[in-house]
Amino acid sequence: MKRRSFLKGLAGVAMTPVSRYAFPSPASSSFPQSIMDAHLTDQSGELSLLYGQLPGDVFGHVFFAEGIPLEEGHFTPSGRGALTRIDFQPNGIPQFTRKMIQTPSVLMQQFIDSWPDRFRLLGGMVHYSPTMGFVNTCNTAPNFMGNNRFALSFEGGVPYEFDAMSLELITPIGHYDEWKSSLPPFIDALTPEKWLFPQVRTTGHPYFDLETQACFTINYGGNIGNIGTAAGFVDLIRWDQQGALKRWQVVGRDGRPAFIAATAHSLGVTRHHILIFETAAQVEPLRMMGIRSVAPQQHRTPVWIIRKKDLKAGNTQVVADYLALNFDTSDVMCNYDDHDDEITLYGQYLGAMDKSEPQYHWERCQFGGRVSARIAGYPAAPVDVGGLTRTRIQVKPDRVREIPTDFRLLRDDQLFWDMNDPAYQGHFQFPETFEHIYWAAVGYRPEHVVKRVADAYSQYPNRFYTNDTLPQETRPSALVHLDCNTMTLTDAYQFPEDCVMRTPQFMSRPDASSQQDGYVFTAVVRQQPTQGIGNGKEIWLFDAQNLTQGPIAILGHPALNFATTNHALWVPEIGPRPDDSYRAEVGDFFRNRADAHSRAVRDVIETQILPRFG
Repeated sequence: MKRRSFLKGLAGVAMTPVSRYAFPSPASSSFPQSIMDAHLTDQSGELSLLYGQLPGDVFGHVFFAEGIPLEEGHFTPSGRGALTRIDFQPNGIPQFTRKMIQTPSVLMQQFIDSWPDRFRLLGGMVHYSPTMGFVNTCNTAPNFMGNNRFALSFEGGVPYEFDAMSLELITPIGHYDEWKSSLPPFIDALTPEKWLFPQVRTTGHPYFDLETQACFTINYGGNIGNIGTAAGFVDLIRWDQQGALKRWQVVGRDGRPAFIAATAHSLGVTRHHILIFETAAQVEPLRMMGIRSVAPQQHRTPVWIIRKKDLKAGNTQVVADYLALNFDTSDVMCNYDDHDDEITLYGQYLGAMDKSEPQYHWERCQFGGRVSARIAGYPAAPVDVGGLTRTRIQVKPDRVREIPTDFRLLRDDQLFWDMNDPAYQGHFQFPETFEHIYWAAVGYRPEHVVKRVADAYSQYPNRFYTNDTLPQETRPSALVHLDCNTMTLTDAYQFPEDCVMRTPQFMSRPDASSQQDGYVFTAVVRQQPTQGIGNGKEIWLFDAQNLTQGPIAILGHPALNFATTNHALWVPEIGPRPDDSYRAEVGDFFRNRADAHSRAVRDVIETQILPRFG
């Protein structure tokens, strides 16, 4: 299929024509600034059909998380969390329920606003209280654990289980004492013992294996980037969904501890192996002190590969083999099948892009002008086109190697801008073999290219564009379909320019016969609401076997008001969480520290936290 055939417009729905300009201004931008705003209250209702026709066989439940900036410069994906569930019934009216994510630290943040206890924003990324610690918004991804149990994850805090019916958080996964502080030892030694919310770093995508009922995740830290790596640690955690966490420190064959300099957004799990990736989102330590320098991501993805057979009870360490892949990525999936000890990976090619960089108020834009306060905190635009990759790794008894002849990289200068979340059948549980993956490309806007980031990536390897040749016209969001067998782009849809699309999710048809037999759910924010109806916060559904035709249905409701959405999850059915399920008893953790805090903090512990988690 020719690329031009991908770029069909949306028939029957209002579109904003592509404008061409050298020096865009906020007033002329088609960017939907309402993505910076969302309700901070719980909402529910029936969705209205704004366009098209909802197929009679759409069913199941989609959960999606979001981040809401609470102040100017607050990085939107890591903002205040909300969780939405969309309920589809065959031939019925879809309904939505949206609830704010209320972790203990979020509850405390809402009620405490006096010095020295109040939380303040550091570097646009995290809220911090000198007397209590760090806020965990727990807003990265919803996960299915099996048996009507669900979890929410966050890279800057412990994961929590939630009830699928009420959307209320039930319990942290692991007692707080089972997680190690991720701060470097010399900083951790200075933190007050009364801290209620220590910094814990983990992966955004723990893996819940429905075949074995094992959960795999990590706990890492101890270093600051490439500084203090001797104290750095990566602990692999296995959890049986009932008892205590089991952990092994990951070490190389030379006995040196593994460490992660940036982040670990993704975790790969196959039948016999576990892969820990260092992914491309590095938050510079100086940013927390207000210095906005950029350390560009490196053109590589380090990975530590562990054999499950080496996770032996009684051992405190596990040996892993290290490999550096020659591209940077964030979301990585593996074929669960790893026969002949060969592992197949799929991921984005991010290129000259920094997923952790917000735009700051009044900083210089690459093409003139400055960032307005209205969008301060929204991610900076990429400074090159991205792509999609396939990589294959061979695991030998004492080492690993990449199979270079099997590497594939696809790039498209119209569609592959800001490659973001994947969607596939069985989201967050990997199939035996991937055949079809759908990807969100959030898009490119020249008015969001900030000079600070462009300068940092000016010499980045393998660039398709240079800073001088970057497009000065918008590349809208796109939904693309990758055929994994042929490593070809088989279908795509590019959105109207006034749309930002994120959070795709595959929804199977009843008795689906293939990985493309179903629908693709997307969350869309647009400047001009479809048909002029509603608030521009919309749900667009696509036929997974025909993206090019555009959405088959668009849904919305004035009270469904979300901000920057993160990951999503689809399940065919939900029910009450079993009464005898796991609960971490964390009440004493707060009671034992309460007396060291102010009366206001003690009140929040007693009236808000303990009734929920005590």
